[in-house]
Amino acid sequence: MKIDTVVLLLCLSVTRAQGDLTGGPENDTKNSLGEPQTEGCMCDAAIQFILTELRALRDMVVAQKVELSVTQRHVEEMRRDNAAQAADLVTLKARLTASEGEVKDLHTENSALEARLSLSERHVEELKAFDAALEARLSLIERHVEELKAENEALEARLSLSEHHVEELKAFDAVQAADLVTLKARLTASEGEVKDLQTKNSALETRLSLSECHVEELKAENEGRPKVAFYTALTDSGHVGPFNTDTSLVYSKVFTNIGNAYSPVTGVFTAPVRGVYYFRFTAADNRCSGSIGIHMHKNDLLIMGNYALTNDRHRKYVVNAVTLELEQGDMIMMRLPSGHGLTDNSSNHNTFSGFLLFPM
Repeated sequence: MKIDTVVLLLCLSVTRAQGDLTGGPENDTKNSLGEPQTEGCMCDAAIQFILTELRALRDMVVAQKVELSVTQRHVEEMRRDNAAQAADLVTLKARLTASEGEVKDLHTENSALEARLSLSERHVEELKAFDAALEARLSLIERHVEELKAENEALEARLSLSEHHVEELKAFDAVQAADLVTLKARLTASEGEVKDLQTKNSALETRLSLSECHVEELKAENEGRPKVAFYTALTDSGHVGPFNTDTSLVYSKVFTNIGNAYSPVTGVFTAPVRGVYYFRFTAADNRCSGSIGIHMHKNDLLIMGNYALTNDRHRKYVVNAVTLELEQGDMIMMRLPSGHGLTDNSSNHNTFSGFLLFPM
């Protein structure tokens, strides 16, 4: 608006000056032929030229104002679009403020230039040069605006990426929070289990200590007890018997004889201490002799007699066991009744074994 006012005033001044030069009879200067002097024509041409230049300058300023208005709209749009980038917008506002200041300076200079255009053509040339500089500065501003746009696009891309990362971190934090709750629950349960296990371990330690005491007591008791156990087999020679009389069996193959209570020479077991003993035997024969029989004697007392029929070639077995209370020195032996036989080999079909259950 200021430029339009200055241009209007300048046009009025030029029009008045034109009227002063050509409008009155007292100022008309003619040559001898009655024609206006060339000097007035030149003045009119100069004025017309100046007016033309002023119009062109006005149009140029209007165009610059339009471009400046477009630039301002762009800047405003960029301000709205980049509200999140406060720091960059402050810089942009500062640059726009500087640009507006430069535009204001340009208005002032243009006003001075319009006033000076009435004085000389040289001032017009200087105004053109100044306009060229203004265009260059405006081009620089536009480049700055484009650079700001590019920077804003880059910032928007970075902001979008940051927001995406923030969402991912939020999701990850939510998962971690859920895992943490689960872990806390598991930890609480584990602590409860640990306490229960500690209680159970304390009870087990108490029981273990008590068991160890019992074991030590049993060890102490067993250290004073005699250890008696034996296992024997009859022979590898094959058939034994039959005999005309009862015959004591000597189990010559001794595999175990703890305490040496069994004699492989006589076939007799002699109780080393008073106590309860367990004895077991097996008897076998594969001859068709009619029957298989075997006796167990305590001293001269028959404890038991076992028999089985053998009417074919298949091996027959007699197996039995007994628990006896013996006094120290009592003897246990196996006897083959008269008329009966046994058959044995390396497979040990006929055995005699026993051990001390407990002393008394």
